[in-house]
Amino acid sequence: MPKNAIANERKNQIVKATVDCITSFGYHNFSMQDVAKKAGVSKGIIHYYFLNKDDLMMSVLDRVAGDIETMLKEKMDQAKLVHEKMEIFIEVTMNVVRDSKEYYQVNMDFWTQINQKEEVRSVIASHYGKFRETCGIILAEGVANGEFVDVPIKETSAAIVGMLDGLSLQWLFDENEFQIDRILNHSKKMIFSFLESK
Repeated sequence: MPKNAIANERKNQIVKATVDCITSFGYHNFSMQDVAKKAGVSKGIIHYYFLNKDDLMMSVLDRVAGDIETMLKEKMDQAKLVHEKMEIFIEVTMNVVRDSKEYYQVNMDFWTQINQKEEVRSVIASHYGKFRETCGIILAEGVANGEFVDVPIKETSAAIVGMLDGLSLQWLFDENEFQIDRILNHSKKMIFSFLESK
């Protein structure tokens, strides 16, 4: 295996172990020793690949955001119709909390850092920006071909992402309050009812 591939595999191993530690102990309560033990490496190996804990944390945040964006892109690339693309966007955005619960929890732990660390704020803002941009592309295509009513793209994208994100958070805090499949189906109906109203 080439040296670069080994390095990337080792870094991914450490980042995955860090995600597991944050999920188990919380952002503030895990140590580099915890990560080393979970990854099956020495602390020295971690410091070889990451300058410090902050550097490692930014890699984790990039990984969390990147995994979700990659999953969304892969599913969207399979769709041809605008309605189908929007349906995939809604499903993936809401199902992140159920299918990748640990990543959602990690992301929430990072939110506590946005007032202390500008880099964290910037990465999270970029992540939300990509979601709004993807939603906006679907909306613009639907408006252009007459499938959706003419809506302000930027504001509507923000509203859709905000609604789905807020519902996901509610489910994460209180899974017993509602069935996620039911709220997902209801969200689709609401969004399409608005977008396709004539």
